[in-house]
Amino acid sequence: MGQRKKDSDKRQHARFELLDYALMQGHGEEQPASQRAIIVDVSLGGLQIRSRTKFTHGDIFRLTVGRADLTPVVVAAEVRYSIPIDESDLFATGFKVRPESNDQRINWVDYVHTVFQSQGETLTY
Repeated sequence: MGQRKKDSDKRQHARFELLDYALMQGHGEEQPASQRAIIVDVSLGGLQIRSRTKFTHGDIFRLTVGRADLTPVVVAAEVRYSIPIDESDLFATGFKVRPESNDQRINWVDYVHTVFQSQGETLTY
């Protein structure tokens, strides 16, 4: 399926699966103004999306995650990989969260905590 093997997984934080929508805005002049993506898992350190776009390693994006009636979460993130998914027109792209402020960091932690809680898990600080 084109996914990384568990043996090479270097994640520092547990990941939890979900389906959430994100709007991604690039920081560079050559990047499209905005793109839609689906978030498939999150952790304190990063997230993985599915999209029809192949992203370049190292590019920085500002992700806005919609949350129904709540204020959207906005956080900067760096592309770590973007690989095609077999028999699909989609790419699996992994991001490392790179908060640009304390508010972004706190909001991201709160968002991930909410995801953990909704899955019946507990998160200790």
